Amino acid sequence: MPAIDWFTAVPGDLIDGRFNSVILEHFYHWMTGRQHDLWSPPFFYPNLDALAFSDNHFGNAFIYALLRMLDLSREIAFSGWYVIGCSLNFVVTYIVLRKLHFSVFAASAGAFVFAYFLPAIIQAGHAQLTYRFTIPLAFYAFWNLIYKRQISSLGLLFFWIGVQFYCSIYLGVFLVFLILAASVSALMLQHKNLYKDWKRSWLDLAKPRQLALSALAITSSISIILLLEKYQQVASHYGFKGNAVEVKHMLPRLESYLIADNSILSSLVGSWFNQIPLYRNEHQLFIGIGVALLFLIGCCIPWFNYFAINRPYAKEQNAIGKLAFFSLLILFLSTLQYGGGGGQLTSPYEYLFSIPGILSIRAVTRLILVQGLPVAILVALACETVISSLHKNNYFWRAAWIAIVAALLSLEVIFFNHVKTPNAIWIERLNRLSVLLPKPVPADSVLFVDSSGKETWYFAEVDAMVLAQDLGIPTINGYSGKFPPGHDHQSPDSCIPYMARVQDYGKFHQLPEASMNELMSHVIQIPPSSCVKVN
Repeated sequence: MPAIDWFTAVPGDLIDGRFNSVILEHFYHWMTGRQHDLWSPPFFYPNLDALAFSDNHFGNAFIYALLRMLDLSREIAFSGWYVIGCSLNFVVTYIVLRKLHFSVFAASAGAFVFAYFLPAIIQAGHAQLTYRFTIPLAFYAFWNLIYKRQISSLGLLFFWIGVQFYCSIYLGVFLVFLILAASVSALMLQHKNLYKDWKRSWLDLAKPRQLALSALAITSSISIILLLEKYQQVASHYGFKGNAVEVKHMLPRLESYLIADNSILSSLVGSWFNQIPLYRNEHQLFIGIGVALLFLIGCCIPWFNYFAINRPYAKEQNAIGKLAFFSLLILFLSTLQYGGGGGQLTSPYEYLFSIPGILSIRAVTRLILVQGLPVAILVALACETVISSLHKNNYFWRAAWIAIVAALLSLEVIFFNHVKTPNAIWIERLNRLSVLLPKPVPADSVLFVDSSGKETWYFAEVDAMVLAQDLGIPTINGYSGKFPPGHDHQSPDSCIPYMARVQDYGKFHQLPEASMNELMSHVIQIPPSSCVKVN
């Protein structure tokens, strides 16, 4: 709630927060018939398939649409969508940990860590990363597949991975990384006779369940392939290419795991590391002092039988603790930057650069959002072990331990400096532009907002996207993870006349000049001043 200031603000800044609201609003307009082309929201006009320039929110936009159908404003609906996503992350993780036989207290602590540890709440500005509830569900399906030898869990594993891809492609890819790391870990832990056990489990299933399992796995796989194929087609059409240098800048370093600039309690530690001049905002990976202490305790527990005393499910919990530990270690080592020759940093992750599309996953540091699940499991294991060692009638010490854990986990969250933008600022920026529009606005109009050099270019771009969406007309302006031809800004503080954008569009698609002149005749530019470059 502090991240949305009790529904008087929205999470994030005026750029990424509003961009995500535009994507969600487009899905709502498509559901209600105001937009007919799902893949072509009305920005970057007349370019098509602009939705594939970034995340699409297909897996969770219906929640936002339902809130809008309840007649909530776009700002309130966006905040409500964010709160529901955070709550789902907590509730689902709690349920999964309870199914793994952790106590209410330990499951609550682990779920709190996954949903609200520092690297998660710092990403409030990147709202497309909010919905992560499928990660614990997929990991639980994998656990049942490996540990309980339930072949029926394979279909659920594919299903939850598919849902995560549709919620966020970034997190879908990272979830696959987690499952691959968990698979290697399972082999290291010597899970033998898996094939025989799976074959027996499969034969024990009735024919209808076998068909349902196969159908679920196949349809989930196909849905992921179709989604990625669409993004690949759009990238090929517009000539989008990944930037290996940029990706390298956003691979985690050791010091990244100690940086939490927005935490009042632990920002001092991160302030000692100034070696990350670029994309420092993406290197905020410190999990928190309290979380780190409990995590380190949890890392030790699975390896000593002494800690199994008074824990009826100690064997199973220790097994999943080991799986979580090795999975986390593999992800950590395989993405970390190491010192190379000539002072250069290298990483094993660079071997993946040849995979088609992998360079589109620029901010590899966001892998921490998936790594948060193994961390949460080990925190839950620490809490379970200590609380189990205390006699049930020892109410004082049990209550004291619960209070200590609550303080360790929540204090840094409570005193966290959230990036948020008051709803009034969103509304005021639109009102300031609306008064410049002709009355009425012709239905065939195309909007262009000129920054006129007064602000950094992307403010005008997002202003136009929101205003045009409210008016129900397209806009030449646009902002996203990728930019079509003609939208490559020459400097961070320059503006480009809409005529140049339209002409570049025409050249790219080899259209006649008459068509471009016709399009430009419908453009409404506000303010009507000429576009000038900032000094």
